[in-house]
Amino acid sequence: MRERRSKIFKLLCSAKKLSIRQMSKLANIPKSSTHRHKKVIEARNLYPESGFWETSEGQKYQHRLVVATILIFGVMCGVGAGKIRFYFKLIRLFTHVGISESSIRNIANEIENKIIEFQKHYEGGINFEKPLEVIVGADETFFDKIILVLMELASGYILIEEEASDRTYSTWMEKVQNIINKIGLRIKYVVSDRAKALIKLALKGIKCLSVPDLFHASNEIVKLLGLNLNRKLNSIQAKIEKASAVLSILITLSKGPDEIRTQKLVIENLICEQAVIESDICKYKELLHQLSISAHAFNIATSERQTSAQILILLKEIVKLIEEILSECAIDDKKKRLNKFSKQVEGIAALTDSWWLWAEESLNSFQIDNDLKKWLIEVLLPFIYWKSQFTKTKNPKLKQSYQKAYENAKLKLERHPLTLLFEDRPEWVSWAEWMVSNFQRSSSAVEGRNGCLSQLRHNGRGLSGNRLRALTAIHNFGLRRSDGTTAAERLFRRDFPDIFEWVLERMGELPTPRISANSPMRLTF
Repeated sequence: MRERRSKIFKLLCSAKKLSIRQMSKLANIPKSSTHRHKKVIEARNLYPESGFWETSEGQKYQHRLVVATILIFGVMCGVGAGKIRFYFKLIRLFTHVGISESSIRNIANEIENKIIEFQKHYEGGINFEKPLEVIVGADETFFDKIILVLMELASGYILIEEEASDRTYSTWMEKVQNIINKIGLRIKYVVSDRAKALIKLALKGIKCLSVPDLFHASNEIVKLLGLNLNRKLNSIQAKIEKASAVLSILITLSKGPDEIRTQKLVIENLICEQAVIESDICKYKELLHQLSISAHAFNIATSERQTSAQILILLKEIVKLIEEILSECAIDDKKKRLNKFSKQVEGIAALTDSWWLWAEESLNSFQIDNDLKKWLIEVLLPFIYWKSQFTKTKNPKLKQSYQKAYENAKLKLERHPLTLLFEDRPEWVSWAEWMVSNFQRSSSAVEGRNGCLSQLRHNGRGLSGNRLRALTAIHNFGLRRSDGTTAAERLFRRDFPDIFEWVLERMGELPTPRISANSPMRLTF
């Protein structure tokens, strides 16, 4: 129908005025149809842009505009069909496209189905000669049902994002085993909170290392010290203000020197208590900083290789410092948060030795000489590592520490004699970047994904199973990082078609407006 109207519109725009009979003959369309299309075109030619929508170019752009709008706002952001319909009215698409709420919902459903089809098509066609080595983060979030999330942390690819009736070990294992068999994965270690099912999944099910999530571990310290110290500081400041007010009253009423002296002594003692608390707050912030800079594959001061034993010593020193602060400030650890953190330090430290073993196994497969291997491990790898940490961190203090480590590693790289021999070998830089991306201390990316889904659900429309699968496919194949790559391209190391263009090509024609040619087209709200 749109193709016929486009032909009629071109004839109507021609310099020579044509009769219905002539237009019918030139367009090879019956006279009755030609007359009907002519009336419709004239009736909806209400605005300056109306003529553009009649052209083939305009119809293509109109198709793109409608599909993109419903995809972004309807599918990805959870905006309702009523608001999208209102938006289409504002941009005056109602004359050429059917924009009823039911039509918008139908288009949204078709988009979701096409997106799911895209992931099934391309994910099912991936084959590797040997299993793909990955590290994953696991967590669950709670809506009407439990949603289990398993993400490959280096690439950000979501392997599992499905509804489940429970979060037991057997449920997790069934879903993980399916994805391992489907894609062909070898999971090196699992980063997660200390949920028993997830620990068992790693150690017994997958038979790999279970790494405590540094994000959750440090959060125990924040809840234990951060909240209590700030509460005590606010309390002591309020007491100082009250005592100072009492002192002012005593002075105004010309009370005896003993009373005034006693009150001043009270204020001095409170100020001393405040100084102790402020000092402990500084210690608390410093130990969080030390926790972050200690749990690395390299020593931040020297860029030398760190072992799990060295990191464990540093983490145990942090535990002792926390105990001192608890004692000084008389903080009661009712929920045993320090004990929870202490139990995780060995697991946090164990990541480093596991990662180094992986790096050495990877280099041994290249059959290189010892000099090159030493240069890669001691010079190139720390440079790429600190560059990555410096680039991605946003904390000002951490960024300053990482920048210093990066500059020292860069200087060492530039001064090393082998650098000139291998600086034009990009494959080693690619190897180092891949290896660095596999050092994952936290599953915060999974937490971020859970937060994104939670925000969508709280829009009030919930999340259907079909919508959830479509959002997973969009995350994997549609969203791009600053380097222009999608999660699928980073994980599978190959290019994929643009998911929007793929879907757009396979979408059916847009619905036509239900307003008849004889009805006045008015914009009503």
